[in-house]
Amino acid sequence: MIRFVLIVLCANCFGVSSIANARECQNSINVDDFLSCLIEGHPQLDIAKLDVSVAEGLVDKASQRPNPELEWQGTETPGASGLTNEFNLNHTIELGSKQPARVKLAESELQFQKVGIEGNYNRVKIELIERLYRLRQINHEIEVIEENRQTFLRMISQYKRIGKMNPEQEISVNVFRMASEEVQLKLGNLRNEKDEVLSYLKVISGQTILPGEKHLPPLIHEWPVLNNEEIRGPILKQAKASVDIAKRRYELEKAESWPDISVGPRVVTVPGFQGGAFVGAAVTLPLPVLSLNRGGRASALANVKRREYEKNLIDLKVSEEVQRLKRVYERSSKLRRGNPRVERVQHRPRHRERHQLSR
Repeated sequence: MIRFVLIVLCANCFGVSSIANARECQNSINVDDFLSCLIEGHPQLDIAKLDVSVAEGLVDKASQRPNPELEWQGTETPGASGLTNEFNLNHTIELGSKQPARVKLAESELQFQKVGIEGNYNRVKIELIERLYRLRQINHEIEVIEENRQTFLRMISQYKRIGKMNPEQEISVNVFRMASEEVQLKLGNLRNEKDEVLSYLKVISGQTILPGEKHLPPLIHEWPVLNNEEIRGPILKQAKASVDIAKRRYELEKAESWPDISVGPRVVTVPGFQGGAFVGAAVTLPLPVLSLNRGGRASALANVKRREYEKNLIDLKVSEEVQRLKRVYERSSKLRRGNPRVERVQHRPRHRERHQLSR
């Protein structure tokens, strides 16, 4: 629910523009540039782009054809003045259109990696937005708690200046002291959490960043209304790409059922007076009598059915989850619009305590 709301809110309050990552993110002029700078240099996106480069290389590899093979045999013939040499130049011909099937499979895997960039981008953006919102909230909580702690300390100091206190005043001092220690503990936890967020920003950017007020998202007072656009997220795209990969792999398994033929010229040189060079041809053809790749085809076909089932299930789950989250969002936004803005509340001593302190 939180991630879904953050996407909607941030899509309306600030967008991500393409900027150069040459400058430091600390010098960003506003929250838009700051978020863009962090996303632009995020290691997960760099890794996803490298995965695409690997997949592009596999497409080139799949388009390659087998190299010709040169065979040589030398045989010493009794009574001859030299060796009998035999040269075979074999060129492999792939039957069953194996090479196009490999290319289509590699292209499907490349498309899967490209969709993965979109999914990584969304995850990175959501994670950064959550942390920036949390950092702003931490700063606000630290400020409020620090004010409360100072209030408690002032109250304790004022009671101590009275001198001898009655039992009720001693109880009040103990209560304020325990409250001060409690907020001190909360301050420590918040500062530890803030350090964790700052460490995360340093890891993903390679820079020591201390976000200022201009780098943090603003408070949202208006909740946008959701529309009913068709869902075209990376999860569904990846599911579709998985089905395509399974189908291409099945086509390749069917192509693997065909044998490969090696053909080429053959040259034999025989030494001696009656020898000479003899030219012919050689053909190598595996006999498909022991294996027709039935197992590979059956496995690939079953994988196609499995991927299609997964895709349909993901489609149904995502559609239903989006509708559920939309209902939750609409109910939450109505409650939020109906509640007044919560102001800071400072702890003040009770009326009797103020009267006794004034004396």
